[in-house]
Amino acid sequence: MSGSEVAVESIQQGEGSGEGLGDVAKKTRELLRDNKKRFVIELEFVELLANPFYLQYLAQNRYFDDPRFINYLKYLQYWRKPEYIKFISYPHCLYFLDLLTRKEFREKLLDTGYVNLLHEQQYFHWRFHKHHRCIDRIRKAEQERLDEENKMPNLEKDGSTAQKMEEG
Repeated sequence: MSGSEVAVESIQQGEGSGEGLGDVAKKTRELLRDNKKRFVIELEFVELLANPFYLQYLAQNRYFDDPRFINYLKYLQYWRKPEYIKFISYPHCLYFLDLLTRKEFREKLLDTGYVNLLHEQQYFHWRFHKHHRCIDRIRKAEQERLDEENKMPNLEKDGSTAQKMEEG
């Protein structure tokens, strides 16, 4: 239970003194509910940014011309923090959120060809990312195996090691 939930519960149980505690508890519950709603709304909006066609919609409807909207995008950078990033399902949204801070990128979103290219590249990343990660892991394991073999004394090439074993 979070600290604010404990506070609400203690207020509901009548701990503390003074009148209007019911009003305080009600306002606290509303605030908690509003914070959860805000969290969900902001999460959904940030994840929408993973869609290049949605970004194009925002550009075509001139959202990026409004400095307040640009400030809102800057505010949303907090989703990069570890305590928030764990809720992100579509990591491309954070990449696009970063790109949206650049005016050149926002202007290019008006070009349908550019948006299609973004979408294709995103698709290919999703399509082949796991495959490339597996290949990288196989290569790394093979390299580690070769490194281990090179560290071990080679009995066949090193005659002195073989002679010592025969003499002993």
